[in-house]
Formats: sequence, structure tokens, C-alpha cells
Amino acid sequence: MIELKSICSVYPDGTEALKQINTTIKSGVKIAVLGESGSGKSTLFHHLTGLMQPTAGAISWDGKELTYKRKHLQKWRRRIGFVMQNPDMQLFAPTIEEDVMYGPLQLGWTKESARIAATEAMKACGIDHLRHKPPHALSAGEKKRAAIAGVAAMNPDVFVLDEPEAGLDPANVQKLVALINTFHQRGKTVIASTHHVDFAYEWADEYMILNEGSLVKHDRPSVVFSEPLPSALDIPWAFEIGRLCGETPLTKKDALCILRQTMTKM
Repeated sequence: MIELKSICSVYPDGTEALKQINTTIKSGVKIAVLGESGSGKSTLFHHLTGLMQPTAGAISWDGKELTYKRKHLQKWRRRIGFVMQNPDMQLFAPTIEEDVMYGPLQLGWTKESARIAATEAMKACGIDHLRHKPPHALSAGEKKRAAIAGVAAMNPDVFVLDEPEAGLDPANVQKLVALINTFHQRGKTVIASTHHVDFAYEWADEYMILNEGSLVKHDRPSVVFSEPLPSALDIPWAFEIGRLCGETPLTKKDALCILRQTMTKM
């Protein structure tokens, strides 16, 4: 369990990026972090992963507070894997296999153990056939999955994904959703930020809504989407259909079935 207690983050120019964030992230959940640009999503992730130290407040894991000392940060980052929005910022080795092996090698694993972990991660992410390709030869979707594989190879407890669906076509978004569900089935916690509520509604168990640096909601979809949202966010269309039919919450698959039945009767 990760606890954020009164987290505040102020940039050097005086901008309040985060304001009194208080919440608990339970183990094994899938959380979508929603909010418009500038709402604080990326800053929150930088604090969760230990890349930034809050101006005030504290973050703890199972009651043990993050101290920002080098050894503690190393242990923390072994448990939380961070995938940046732009995969080009994470892919730098001559081949994908070498890139995915890099993290385990930095953790002190043997070359053989790192290669085995990399192979398993690349297979899970559907890019094993690209292992000898240079990163620049991959498509946007392949690069995203390669970046995720690099984190997965280190076997973290928590995956933090910054707008993972950005720039992907519908087919690759569906592959991403399947990948998120695969990690969840292995007992991992998945936290992903997005602007798109319909993408989030396909996989998330809980939602964190950020607005101008404040956490305005953190709850299940039946609670979050039943109340007014910040103006920049829409209600998921599947949830709206479910609410109209009195069957909230409703999955996307169920909503499509209702639409097909309605069209058939017309």
C-alpha cells in the first residue's frame, strides 16, 4: 500500500503543481489518473517514482516513508517501474534486446538472468520478434511496448505509465489494454495517466481526478462518474448508456450489446 500524505509540489517559478494530495493506493488495483494538461498528472508520477521530492508532505509504502537517500531510492525504484509518455526518451541501446536487458543489468543481475528476464518481458509485450531491431526501426506502438518491456523485465510491483495510449492507433490501444490486464493478472498494480476517459473506462478499477493540482476524486467508476467532473473531462460513453438503461456501471462490451439490440428493434 502506498500512501500520499499532504503532498505539495511548488516549482522554482512559484507554480503550485500539486496541492495537499492525500490518498492511498492499494496493492493490485488498476488506477486511471485523469485530468487536462497542466492538472499535475506527470508531477504526481514524478513524486510516486521518487524522481522529485515534494515541497511538503510524505510518501510511504507499507508505513515506511521514502527518505530520498540513495539506497532507499534505489530500493523504491526497483519496486515502481516508470514508463514515460515518449518512448524515445527510454530507448537508447543498439537493439531492443539490449535495451530491455539494461534495467536488470543495472540491478546487478547476471547477463544470463537479464537475458531470460528480457525474453520473458518481450514475449509478454508481443515484441520478441523485434529483439534484434534498432529502436528507430520500430513503429510508435512497437516503441511503446518496448519501453514497457524494459520496465517489465525488472519485475516491479507497480507499473506507472504516463499517457501510454498517446499517439497510438485503435489496434495498438487494444494491445495496450490487453497488456495492462496481463500485468494486473500477475498481481501488479497499474497506474496510468490519460486525457481519454473512454480508454480509461476499458480497464481501470479506480479513477483519480486531478484539477489544477488538486485531487478532487479517487474512487470507483460508479462514484466518480455519477457526480460532476472538471469541465475538460467527459463521462465515458459506455457509462452514459449504462446509466440511461439503469445498469450502471456498464462495460464497453455490454454497452455495445445494448446498442445493437436497440438498433435491431428500430
